[in-house]
Parts: sequence; C-alpha cells; structure tokens
Amino acid sequence: MKLYGAAYSRAGRCVWMLEEIGQPYEHVGTSPRGESRTPEMLKLNPNGHVPVLDDNGYIIWESLAINQYLAEKTGALWPAGVQAHGQVAQWSLWAMTEAESHLVTMLMNMMFLPEAQRNPAAVEQARTSLGTPMQVLDNHLANRAYLLGADFNVADLNVCSVLGLAALLQYDLSPYANVSAWVGRCMSRPAAQRYQQKAQEAMSKMG
Repeated sequence: MKLYGAAYSRAGRCVWMLEEIGQPYEHVGTSPRGESRTPEMLKLNPNGHVPVLDDNGYIIWESLAINQYLAEKTGALWPAGVQAHGQVAQWSLWAMTEAESHLVTMLMNMMFLPEAQRNPAAVEQARTSLGTPMQVLDNHLANRAYLLGADFNVADLNVCSVLGLAALLQYDLSPYANVSAWVGRCMSRPAAQRYQQKAQEAMSKMG
C-alpha cells in the first residue's frame, strides 16, 4: 500500500491507521500546498487533495473513508455488526461536520494565514461554537472508555485525529474531563505516538 500526503495534513490520520494495522506501507509525503495538484496527483485524486491511498491499484481518497476501508479490509479496529458499523460512520462524519470546521477556522487564523489576514473575532466565534459538539462528546463518554464501549476502534481514531487540532491550538479541554481523558487514552497508543513523531518531523521540514 502507498499513502500520499504529508503527515501534518489530514493524511496524518491515515498514517496513524496504517501504523495501527502494522502492515508494510510506503508513505509519500506529498504536501497539500501545491504538490497535491500536479498532473500525476490529479490522476489519483481529481479534487487535488491529499491523502490518497493506492492499495495495489485500488485508489481511494478522503481520509476518514480511507481509514474505514483499511479497518474493514484488515479487521483491525473494525467492530462487529452492522449497527457498530453505522456508529463508526456516524461518529466519523460527526467529527467532520460538527467539529473540524471550527478547528480549521482557528488554525488558519492563529497559525497559517498571513498576520494581516487573520481575524481574531473569527477565532473566538469558532472557539465558542466548538463548545457545543465538545459537550455532546463529553456527555457520550461519561460512562464508557471509548466511543462504542470498552474497546478502541477506528471511530475513536477518526474522531481523535480531528480533535487533535485542539491540542495544537491549546484549546482548553478542562471543562470536558471525559473528552480529555479519552484523548489521553487514544494518543498514548504506540501507533499514535509513531504518527505524532512523523507529523512533527514533517512540520519541522516545512519551509
């Protein structure tokens, strides 16, 4: 298997998943800033984005879909039963629709946009808006170690990888003790540690 996409981008969550699987893979650290729109990459993903997974000629893109595909194919972090599969999809989509947009707004205006283009009011609005989904997640985790119960699976990986931006942005998790503890459990996994190391190395090489 070959994964295209820099580890500091959304491809990082696929790096984490591949590390969990424990099978050999090739990682091509394609930058989302220009390199994903070369003619070669547009043949793999006409949207011009990473990550892209090439599994022996089978091409799939969108990070959370890649992870669900890898889980189902290998059985790694893949819970049993159609209802559990529905929950995996539910929580993965929830992370994208309810949480990630607020985190990306904060990220762009705190770190990536030129100073003159940053909007502090947008940051505060996003920070406030993020509180609602965070409370939903905190309530859900009140009586369970992981999203679907006692065991870590691909739903936890997907959602935690999205919320990992919160730590980068120094978002205060103290009002959400259940979320904070859950993030700690997820990120302490050896595969998560390896992914974080790869992401830090990739960030250090950014020009």
